[in-house]
Amino acid sequence: MLAALPEPMCFVAKRELLDNFVSRIYLTRIGTEFVERFDAQRGVEDAGRFAEMVRAGRPVIMFPEGTFRRMPGLLPFRMGAFVIAAQAGVPVVPVTVRGTRSILREGQWLFRRGMISVAFSAPIEPTGTDWNAAVVLRDRAREEILRLCAEPDLGEETVIPPKQADKTGS
Repeated sequence: MLAALPEPMCFVAKRELLDNFVSRIYLTRIGTEFVERFDAQRGVEDAGRFAEMVRAGRPVIMFPEGTFRRMPGLLPFRMGAFVIAAQAGVPVVPVTVRGTRSILREGQWLFRRGMISVAFSAPIEPTGTDWNAAVVLRDRAREEILRLCAEPDLGEETVIPPKQADKTGS
């Protein structure tokens, strides 16, 4: 994807990738920012930092599936990227990457030879700055990626807005 981009952009990746020597070296050299997925307070702080970057005009690339699996299929999307985009009032550009499951196998760090294709879709503008606008962004981006990825839909999880989650104890 880095080779397909017209200008340098900031990638966001899960902090666990810092635990592997190969990924740590590569990702830090390309300026990747890392997000903590298992510490809620730290995750909120990270989201605030990314929102400021986006508001300042710095392009940010996030992978809403949040993980990589060998089994074909589009996993449910996490809401972070879409909440940030809605709150910052910036569009989401769906990017469909095909072929990576053959190139980099789950649990392995050595690449295999093969073809990868990257398709950039039209930007999707947010319809507001609230949670509902973020859900619309997520759903429209997911629909576009599903259309282009030629993989099965592994389903969407139900996402409770943050205020309701506090009330239900989730």
